[in-house]
Amino acid sequence: MSAGGRTPLTGSVAALEKTVRPPILFIHGAFSHHRHFASWVDFFSRAGFACHAPSLPGHPPADASALASLTFSDYLAALAGHLATLPAPPIIIGHSMGGLLAQQLAATRPCRALVCVASAPPWMLTAPPRSLPFLLPHMPAILAGRPLRPPEPTLRYLAVHDLPEDEQRELLPTFAAESGRAFRAMILGLARLPRKRFSGPVLCISGTADRLISSRTSDALARHYGAQHEIFARGHWLIAPSMHQEVAGRVLSWLAATLPTAILMPTRLDEQCDGRE
Repeated sequence: MSAGGRTPLTGSVAALEKTVRPPILFIHGAFSHHRHFASWVDFFSRAGFACHAPSLPGHPPADASALASLTFSDYLAALAGHLATLPAPPIIIGHSMGGLLAQQLAATRPCRALVCVASAPPWMLTAPPRSLPFLLPHMPAILAGRPLRPPEPTLRYLAVHDLPEDEQRELLPTFAAESGRAFRAMILGLARLPRKRFSGPVLCISGTADRLISSRTSDALARHYGAQHEIFARGHWLIAPSMHQEVAGRVLSWLAATLPTAILMPTRLDEQCDGRE
């Protein structure tokens, strides 16, 4: 056994296969961090993808002083730097504000496919009317560009209301503060696409019970890209561990149907195992 617990390749193991698949870059949303994508990273890693899920600058470990000055453009620059280290153009999967960052990144950097999960659009975000009482108290901080973290009742109502109670209790303490400047750019439509929109394969995923991204906004985003639109009778937190088999599974099925077979199917390592290049 190797130090990592795996059996090393030998010339006699001719049946071993290597999955040649593009890497996946996961981008979390506002008040979030990379660990919120943990169940998706595990799911797609088991499916043979090399997964990358960085936290945005100033996110856990939290840095309140950094969040006071960080902008949406700073987030995008950090992600572009991470993407530049990948060995091939990635599949980019973004949730919420991360979906908007994913759209920006796909429009300006190499990208194999784009998946927008409960994503903010590249125009002004209009929240459902019933959510306004929970959002309006935070508008002074947002408009002033100050860091903010909504209280747990607000996060419960807007983001995780449809999840099992025990999962809500586990998730709520993990939400973090957010840059008011970046959040302001998202909701006011200031983070518009700088170039022609991404023209490759796009999948949009939304929930009919989402209290942050309305069904009208999700439908418009899918039409904007001419994308396939998968709709679940769920809320905003479609990346919840309790839903990853259903939602991430739908993404995997779409990738298998959309990307070329040569990219998604395994290729034999016969020659490598025989010691030939």
